[in-house]
Amino acid sequence: MIGHMLIMGFDGTSVDEHSPIVQDIQNYQLGGVILFDRDYKERTKTKNISSPKQLAKLTKELKSYTTSPLFISVDQEGGKVVRLKPQYGFESFPSAAKVGKMGYEETLKIYEKQSQMIEDAGINMNFAPVVDLALNPKNKVIVGLERSFGADPRQVVAYSKVLIELQKRHHVISVLKHFPGHGSSLGDSHKGFVDVSETWSPQELEPYYELIKEKKADIIMTAHVFNSHIDNKYPATLSKKFNSDLLRNMMQFRGVIVSDDMQMGAITQHYSLKERVTLAINAGVDMLLFGNQLKHNSAKEIIDTITAQVKNGAIAFEKIQEANLRIKNLHTKYSIIQKPIDFTDKRKALTKEYIKQHYGLNVQDITIVPQTIVLHWTAVMGLEKSFQRLKPELLYSDRKDIASASALNVSAHFLVDRDGTIYQLMPDNWMARHVIGLNYTSIGVENVGGEGNTKEDLTPAQLQANIHLIHYLQAKYPSIKNIIGHYEYREFENTPLWLEKDSSYRTKKADPGKVFMKNIREALGK
Repeated sequence: MIGHMLIMGFDGTSVDEHSPIVQDIQNYQLGGVILFDRDYKERTKTKNISSPKQLAKLTKELKSYTTSPLFISVDQEGGKVVRLKPQYGFESFPSAAKVGKMGYEETLKIYEKQSQMIEDAGINMNFAPVVDLALNPKNKVIVGLERSFGADPRQVVAYSKVLIELQKRHHVISVLKHFPGHGSSLGDSHKGFVDVSETWSPQELEPYYELIKEKKADIIMTAHVFNSHIDNKYPATLSKKFNSDLLRNMMQFRGVIVSDDMQMGAITQHYSLKERVTLAINAGVDMLLFGNQLKHNSAKEIIDTITAQVKNGAIAFEKIQEANLRIKNLHTKYSIIQKPIDFTDKRKALTKEYIKQHYGLNVQDITIVPQTIVLHWTAVMGLEKSFQRLKPELLYSDRKDIASASALNVSAHFLVDRDGTIYQLMPDNWMARHVIGLNYTSIGVENVGGEGNTKEDLTPAQLQANIHLIHYLQAKYPSIKNIIGHYEYREFENTPLWLEKDSSYRTKKADPGKVFMKNIREALGK
């Protein structure tokens, strides 16, 4: 579990079963690796990247040696901060400062190409976009290197969203950095202590607020900056006031917090390894980045140190559990395959009519606030056959049992195949017709199986996929309080969640099976 929390740098342009990083991946199930082109101290020495072909081979090799998901990360911002450089055969891309002066269409083209290049290289995490504001002209590490889209928070958010969306389309996870803002600083945290107490302003939080609110923030990197107005003792990475009180509680961020490099001078000059990892984890940091550029720490040394601190009570075991759950939720999100059903204006209009007829509500749109997850089986064996039943806007003619209630076809937000692959069929905050009385507050998860609508035949892979999906959705929507099997839906009659006005509109259900729900509840615990 501690291994899952580490992102490690290593030496080598290729790996095999004897490579130290491979041994660490296999022995500790490391959460990720970070790749660099050059050794920080010996600038002529290649570290991990020398050409597109070599890099694609390296990332393929790394993936072949892991049995659990692995983040393969890089700093590829554009401009001066890139690891995939033109001199190695990669395409050149402009800095954020230059992009911030371009139009929307040009920005789309640039970040589409860059995201494709990152995906082709086998990299699935990019430490970008930089959402720092270019507030201080004397700032060397952000403004001087042209790493910011601009000084206006709205502009920074707009350009960041383009990059985030295109990277997501290419299966690359975006990391927002450097929380709570590095654009007003005078110093460089790579080299030493950086105090922003007199230069930082609350507007530097605005890009984070907006991107969190719009659910565009999956990972946020904390900076090693010190701000006495928020915490007069610790820099942001090591501060509970920054990570838990501000970012988690006040700003409602539910994703993964990753540290900036734990070997930067800003913290190594003042704290030992034991102090750094203990403070960071207790502060609420989920993943610790050790680039092994500025200094060197082995995975064993770090894991042994954290393990000892958990055993002696200096780090609460619950912190390790919480971090692992957030990391797993991120993997779940990026494993979901988009497979949209037909959802034109006609289906939206039919959904609004359904809401008015059955719930007595006149709504402007079909968005919902999810409070319940309802698990189903399809009764139809086979992914494509099941999908085709849900895809059309209108009910099939053989559904006479519910046709009188509405012509709107039944649907679900997710469809889980028998091998555990999760498909998203529609936005998870739109109303789907899948459970009488509870549609307006429920997310539906269909599982391929339940042959003949009687056989309890859902697979172990589907069980695990449902558990992971439930955890992910609960983190995304804290409003979710109930997990039920479809056969249990009538237990909600005479509760505030039950909205159905037609007392004769009921059906008898057996899905997804009582054994399946028993296993779900045992796995979820409290």
